[in-house]
Amino acid sequence: MSDLAYFEYALVLPEERYLIEVQTRKSDSGELRTPEEIDQIASESLALAIGEGEEKNIGEFKPNPISESDARMLKKVEQLLARSDSTVYLVE
Repeated sequence: MSDLAYFEYALVLPEERYLIEVQTRKSDSGELRTPEEIDQIASESLALAIGEGEEKNIGEFKPNPISESDARMLKKVEQLLARSDSTVYLVE
């Protein structure tokens, strides 16, 4: 099992799909993140990647958790955001 949690998010207009990879361990301590922390990082990263990173907008984004095998089936088209704790890709 990897140290990543995977999320998918789709927009209808424009039709776009995103893959969000979140580190499940804190880089400074190696401690596992809580599910709430992982969800928050996924939402923040997605909001920043699609240009809606204002604090009031972050809660509107609820990416769906997916399995690692489902994530591997998505074709990464473009990396939109890279942070120490997460990466967001445009996928098809």
